[in-house]
Amino acid sequence: MSRLFLDHAADYLSWKARKQNGYPSTLADLVVEVRDPWAMTADEINGILSRCAHSNMALFRVTDPDRIQDNPLPAMTATLGVANLDKNLGADGEGMSALTPGGAAFAPFADYIPYREAAIGWHTDGYYNPVDQPVQTLCLYCQRPAHEGGENEWLDPDLVYIQLRDQHPEALRALTHPEAMTIPARMAADGTIARPERTGPVFSVTPAGHLHMRFTNRTKSIRWRDDDATRQALEILRQILLAPEPRRFRGRLEQGWGAICNNVLHTRAAFADPPGGPRRVLYRARFFDHLPASL
Repeated sequence: MSRLFLDHAADYLSWKARKQNGYPSTLADLVVEVRDPWAMTADEINGILSRCAHSNMALFRVTDPDRIQDNPLPAMTATLGVANLDKNLGADGEGMSALTPGGAAFAPFADYIPYREAAIGWHTDGYYNPVDQPVQTLCLYCQRPAHEGGENEWLDPDLVYIQLRDQHPEALRALTHPEAMTIPARMAADGTIARPERTGPVFSVTPAGHLHMRFTNRTKSIRWRDDDATRQALEILRQILLAPEPRRFRGRLEQGWGAICNNVLHTRAAFADPPGGPRRVLYRARFFDHLPASL
């Protein structure tokens, strides 16, 4: 994918024009209604995949969520053409994670932030994965929303890439360095290494030619390349994420709502449920394969 490289201007300008032409302007533009997640129609399938092909993300709304008793993501993702699950330790036997307080299948993960009520800053999923095993597809389904809070923000990494390339090309060079960002090793309770440290770029290209962003705005348990170019690039990137952007979408997944995306940047606001009452339940599936443009 030559458009990633700064000396291929013609390819980049052609891609940018296609990207910006008709880009969604509201969250509602991303929504596809789904009648039966276990028997999706061609229009529903193409509605989701076409949005993801253009803007890297789509939302779906099950029209009658009260009749949905099971997590529909396994059926939907199989229909949409992704199958190579990232079966992380926090997921259940099907490779699905229940993002609810105490919902981690692996007890040591219970205190990790996805399984708590705390806010989560800008990130893409799987930033601690090996560079050759990036999470390319992220899917969410809301079985029960929080009593209050839990909104998400969504931002297409392609738009961030365009802004960096057009306005800060040297920052983009620093963020494509193979040692730009390191996630330190995760240690087990007995002092052994449970997961080795992971080092890689922020922006890269997958073997299939897809632009991939690996990022977290966390300030702990992270190490950035120790040079001025990287420090300046990180500050520029953080300012981009803070600045107003009309194509940054914000909303809350309610019962029966979900998201299908090519692992875009996203946040989660803090949420709260009444003591002793029903808790927020959001199912998550992550895949190593990329959503197809169409079936």
